[in-house]
Amino acid sequence: MSAEVHVAPSADAPLVWIEVAIRGGAAADPFGLEGLHRHAALLARRGAGGRDRAAFDDALDRMGAAIDVGVGRDSTTMSAVTLTRNLDDVVALCADVLAAPGFAEVEHERLRRETPQVLDEIRDDDGSLVTRWFDRECAPGHAYGRTSLGTEASLPRLELALARETWRREVVPDNLVIGVAGDVDEARARSIAARLTERLATGPAPTPPEVGGSDPTAGRRVVLVDKAERTQAQLRLGHLGPRFGDPDTAALVLLETGFGGMFSSRLMQEIRVRRGWSYGAGCVLRRSRGRHWLEIWMATGIDVAGDAVKTTLELYADVAARGLDAEETALARSYVVGSMPFHNATARQRMQLAVRDAVYGLPAGYTAGLPAHVAELGPTDVARAAARWLRPDAVVTVAVATAATARVALEGAGAGPVSVVAHDGY
Repeated sequence: MSAEVHVAPSADAPLVWIEVAIRGGAAADPFGLEGLHRHAALLARRGAGGRDRAAFDDALDRMGAAIDVGVGRDSTTMSAVTLTRNLDDVVALCADVLAAPGFAEVEHERLRRETPQVLDEIRDDDGSLVTRWFDRECAPGHAYGRTSLGTEASLPRLELALARETWRREVVPDNLVIGVAGDVDEARARSIAARLTERLATGPAPTPPEVGGSDPTAGRRVVLVDKAERTQAQLRLGHLGPRFGDPDTAALVLLETGFGGMFSSRLMQEIRVRRGWSYGAGCVLRRSRGRHWLEIWMATGIDVAGDAVKTTLELYADVAARGLDAEETALARSYVVGSMPFHNATARQRMQLAVRDAVYGLPAGYTAGLPAHVAELGPTDVARAAARWLRPDAVVTVAVATAATARVALEGAGAGPVSVVAHDGY
């Protein structure tokens, strides 16, 4: 049994980046225990290999290195960066996080106190709040709709023993994707991967969570997240789309770019340039292992939120029915082909794309090769993909606004029935 390893050598600077992706992530949190993977990962980082949190951080600080953890929908990630001369020592610390985390009771209790404060910060920030609610409401019951942070109900249930067991069960070689980039060659990178996994318990990788989802049903609806004294409305509109890697992905990348991915895109021109309703507006197909959202975003004055939603739905219905015209397609194609090198220019970026593709279950080089596929597509391909995946009659709209001043306009936007929820209700 061994981890999957991806290497991107570069001698440009005496730096090495390491990334360890543990398949699973927030989508694998048990129901009612949302936030478990985040809790376990943060605890694993807060002291390991016999060092408490302060001693572990001090060891890193003395080398000018960093080790961080993060939790996404499909994986938990430990990442590190170090000068080449300190590589062996930093690898040893990374291996301690994976194989010998402290899971100290004092850090467990501290984290249980800190996380509700993070939730309060999200509720204070309208942009973060609308994303939290949209993820929950876009496709109810979908694994990606569950918060990685946790809820007021789930956080008190996150026990130390459960976090420790989750880490032990999932941090096994067969469940890891390891990336190494920078001032290393292939042989040293694979030696690093071996050191990171040599002390891990052996065992099968856990069964990944089901992240398929079903096609959206007809019927628009609006969730109005009521927050007092708003002058601006944060808006998200969308529905469940395909998985990143579906045969239509390249065509949908063209569509998201031409409809809402550039300043010259249709959505930006109509919402910002012609009407001045929002500083920005965009459209994105979320990238994940399973089916995820087709999502539109913008922030408008609360007085024009209803008009903005109505116009956006009309624009979306039109692109669903007809796709992009020839000029829009050509501009989007040129943009995608021309911009991809900026996302694949450094060894670190190439390594991270390779790790992400592996976590998503995609062929090696999939994302890096997308521009070549995009370059072969035209308006007919985009129109066919739009017809297969866009569901303008099933759009869910989430608005963070003040209900007293926004509800009537949203009810008249043709976006479906409006339900009002308290901004701190989730």
